[in-house]
Amino acid sequence: MEVVRVSSKGQVVIPKRVREKMGIKEGEYLLLVQEGDILVMKKLDINLKEVFKEGERLAREKGITAEDIKRAIKEVRYGK
Repeated sequence: MEVVRVSSKGQVVIPKRVREKMGIKEGEYLLLVQEGDILVMKKLDINLKEVFKEGERLAREKGITAEDIKRAIKEVRYGK
């Protein structure tokens, strides 16, 4: 168990001992989950850059444009 402080920018430092024990390295991604007043962080074992590259490839293959994606997001957020 560790106590950490939140900076004025909302940043939290994961103590070196914890990073080393979990094998967390610079540039890796963590998943942050809120359960009531508890925050849980989990190290992701996937490379999100590769996931995004694959998504871009599939979108190009299907002819989906950035404008199509923006329009779909707007519809989900605000309705048609």
